[in-house]
Amino acid sequence: MLLAPNVLSVQHWARLLGGALYAASPRIDWASLLRRTFDVDVLRCVGCGGRLRVVGELTEPAAVRLALERLGLPTEAPTAARARDPTALLGDAD
Repeated sequence: MLLAPNVLSVQHWARLLGGALYAASPRIDWASLLRRTFDVDVLRCVGCGGRLRVVGELTEPAAVRLALERLGLPTEAPTAARARDPTALLGDAD
């Protein structure tokens, strides 16, 4: 069932009441935003459940390409999908 954009599901109510959707400051770190938006903790180790930490960042395109190549990951951005008619999700009204 599709919910209106202003309606929270029961799962999101639990996150709201637990404080996961509350922002105490106007700036929120990227890990908190991902946790709030997708309900996934990107700093949790999938192997042991421990906490990960960021040790650096790559911003130069050449360094990013090199790191992706060494990891065996695609270096080119995926092509954007064509826009779809949002009313197609509603089905036939006939």
